[in-house]
Amino acid sequence: MLMFSFYTTVFTYKIYNDHQIPQDVCVYLHIAPIFGSCFSAMLLLNLAIDRILSLTAFYEVLTTSYVKFYIAAQLLPGCIFAVIVDVLIIINRTAEEKVVCTLAMPLRPPINELYVKTIAIVSILLIICYSVFGLFLKKLQMSTENMKSVYRSLIVISLTIVFGNFGAMAVALTDDLNNPSISPILLAGLLMNFGTTVNFFAYYSLSSQYREVFDNVLGIGRLKNFFLSKKLTTVQQISIRTATLTDSTNP
Repeated sequence: MLMFSFYTTVFTYKIYNDHQIPQDVCVYLHIAPIFGSCFSAMLLLNLAIDRILSLTAFYEVLTTSYVKFYIAAQLLPGCIFAVIVDVLIIINRTAEEKVVCTLAMPLRPPINELYVKTIAIVSILLIICYSVFGLFLKKLQMSTENMKSVYRSLIVISLTIVFGNFGAMAVALTDDLNNPSISPILLAGLLMNFGTTVNFFAYYSLSSQYREVFDNVLGIGRLKNFFLSKKLTTVQQISIRTATLTDSTNP
C-alpha cells in the first residue's frame, strides 16, 4: 500500500506541468495507503505485546481457549485507528486547494498532528516493549536456538521500521509542508520502505527456520546447490591439475 502511494506521487508529479492536483483527488488516491500505514503501525505494536505475553504462563490458555477474541484484539486497534484517520481525511478534504500528491497531503491540520503523534508514540512503545522483551528473554535463558532466532528477527524488523518512521519524520520536518519538493518526499519514502524491504533479509539471515522455508519455496536452495556444486567442481579440477603437475615433476 505504501508503494502505491509513492508510485502515485511520482505519476501525478510527472503528468502535470505544475506537479499539482486537487487535494480531494489526492485524498481518494491515498485512502488505501493511509489505511495500510495506520494499520501496520498498530499491528507491529500488538505483535510486540504478543511477544511479551508469549513468555508468560497464561499465554497458551489465551491463544487456545480464546483464539478468536485474541485475534480480534490483535487486529481491531489497527483497523479502528486506520478507519478513523480515513474518515477524518475524507471529511476534511477540499477541492479548492491544489497540492503535490504525497502521503502527507491528505493529512491536513489537525489530522496531521493526530497521525504524527500516534505514530511517534507507537514507535516509542515498540522500543520499550522489545527492551522489556529482551530483558525477560535473557532472564528465562531459553535454550531453543530456533526460537531465539525467530525472536531476534522480529526485534530487528520492528526496530528498522521504527527508525525508518523516525527518519521519514525528520526529513519531513526539513521541508515546507505547504509546498513540498519531490526529493525530500522520495527520501522519506525510501526511509519508510527500508523497514519493509529489510524484512526478507532479516528473516533469512537471523532465523534458520525461515531460511529453510525460503530455500524450499523460492528455489534459493537450488541456486545455492548449483553454485556450490560448481565451486566444488572447480576446486576438484584445480586439485587434479595440481596433483598431475606434481606427479609430472617428480621422477
